[in-house]
Amino acid sequence: MLEYAIYLQNGMGLADTGLAVNRIALGTFFTISGWHKLFNRERHKTVAETMRSLHIPFPNFNCWFVPAVEFAGGVALLTGILSPLAALGLFIICFVAVCTDGIRRIPSYRPIDKADWLDDLLYLPEMLYIFGLLIVMVAGPGAFTFI
Repeated sequence: MLEYAIYLQNGMGLADTGLAVNRIALGTFFTISGWHKLFNRERHKTVAETMRSLHIPFPNFNCWFVPAVEFAGGVALLTGILSPLAALGLFIICFVAVCTDGIRRIPSYRPIDKADWLDDLLYLPEMLYIFGLLIVMVAGPGAFTFI
């Protein structure tokens, strides 16, 4: 019984596996997201309109560049090739998304005070991606890479 209590304190000792699961989940998301933004006309149109409405510089360039980085970065995370560098690029994209579009969505959640506003900020999907990508940047890709 004591041996199971140790897991509650120290975990299962599978840090590399946890890092790999985090990396592969993020890679899957960004690969699919980037692919659809590049090759689905409606999704690409939505990305372009969003960038224009947010006054993102060079929207005609960025509506192709950002999804291309998402797709390439996602593939890099999936394979484990240059994962920390790919995570950095995706981190920047997510950070810009939080600062432009994410912050604008928070009032629609109707936060009741500053703590609730912070809670709503942390609730944004982009913030979860930021933390997951930060893990890849500082801890590496974990196990199961193709390199």
